[in-house]
Amino acid sequence: MNISFLKTKTIVYVFILISTVTYVVIKAYQSGIDLDVCLYASNQLFNGENIYEGNPYNNYLYSPLHALLLRPISIFDYAIARVIWALINITLTIRLCMIISSLIKNSLELNNKFNIQLTIGAIFISLGFLNHNLILGQITIVILWLTFEGLYQIINQNKPVIGALLLALGISIKIIPLLGLFYLFFKRRYKVIIICICFVIAGLFFPSVIIKHSYNMKMLNNWKETIKPTRNKYVFENNLGTQSLNAILPTYFYNFNDAVKVPSNPGRLIISIPHDTLVIIMQMMRVLLAFSILLLIFYRYNQRKAEPLYFYWEFSYLALVSALIFPHQQKYVMLYFVPAGSYMILFILFIFRLKWKVSFKYKIIAILAAFLMFVSAIMGRDIVGDQMVYIFDYYRVFGLINLIFLVFLILIRPNLLIELNNKMLGDTNELIATANK
Repeated sequence: MNISFLKTKTIVYVFILISTVTYVVIKAYQSGIDLDVCLYASNQLFNGENIYEGNPYNNYLYSPLHALLLRPISIFDYAIARVIWALINITLTIRLCMIISSLIKNSLELNNKFNIQLTIGAIFISLGFLNHNLILGQITIVILWLTFEGLYQIINQNKPVIGALLLALGISIKIIPLLGLFYLFFKRRYKVIIICICFVIAGLFFPSVIIKHSYNMKMLNNWKETIKPTRNKYVFENNLGTQSLNAILPTYFYNFNDAVKVPSNPGRLIISIPHDTLVIIMQMMRVLLAFSILLLIFYRYNQRKAEPLYFYWEFSYLALVSALIFPHQQKYVMLYFVPAGSYMILFILFIFRLKWKVSFKYKIIAILAAFLMFVSAIMGRDIVGDQMVYIFDYYRVFGLINLIFLVFLILIRPNLLIELNNKMLGDTNELIATANK
């Protein structure tokens, strides 16, 4: 490999990293309302107050453990604490990229040009979501890392205790990683599940060591009541920012009396289904989505060719399902879309490299996937304007994209990517041989 190319590549990456860190630090210092909520709750915890009430920034929705773990930075001025939190999140983002890169490199043979194109594509689809999370001081990156790293250590690195500890920490802070236990059950990792459950219990009771046990139990009970899915506000959500299943279905099949309307007042109701009936349909869809993970794991299991890529594919699917089945998932959770989006970029790049010499079905999937990723990437107020963003939120476009990409992942299996990779290498070798004649 050309040494000058390596130096140039390194300089470019370092420049991008420094520019990104500088931008994020400045933004984090200026504001970060979501982290302010958690920092305030952390101070409340050590003042013996109810952390689920009286927060001037917004409602605190996480566990007492999260408020406790934030204590080392909540003692600082909020602006300094937000900068520290942003740097932690940048570090975890880099780690997530490293894991994904490792999984791909251990399964596919890609040259430098292909890797650069893949990196550019992944940055393009994730930049808006990362920016949104980092500026708000959200916890999404941390939870995504705890889930991904935990499962990666269990499945790929054969480190069940470390993996179970990380996954348990995620569950103890926010329940979304709970679906990881479902995944491990399908993987028949029963001992790891038991270890993880023990860690979860320990994590929930750990604050009792620092604060009074009775106070911790009271806060845990308040947390349970706050996040309970059966609460009226979480059955059907009409909040424009919500993109989970409990917002998508009623958008098209339930007649809200106080429906939110954008200025142009477009219609969206396809047919009005009674409340109780739609609740049953929604719960059935949640169960089907959860059990569809089983299909991915065991369908043609003996024909698998590259376990690292299969793990990445399975996690991408798991992440999308997690963003859909849990209630009150806002647009910042669309970061869970990035693994699936990056996987589909792999597929699209293979199609381009093979000059579209694939079946018509795959051509259509590639074009539609590219279009939807482009739409999701540009959907910012500064790019398309408030009106367009309102319309996309009104129709739950991000949630619909997640559902569509579940289908794409089912159709575009890792073995197909391996076959396309081999075909691409074959074409390259043929060209080289022809050139040498």
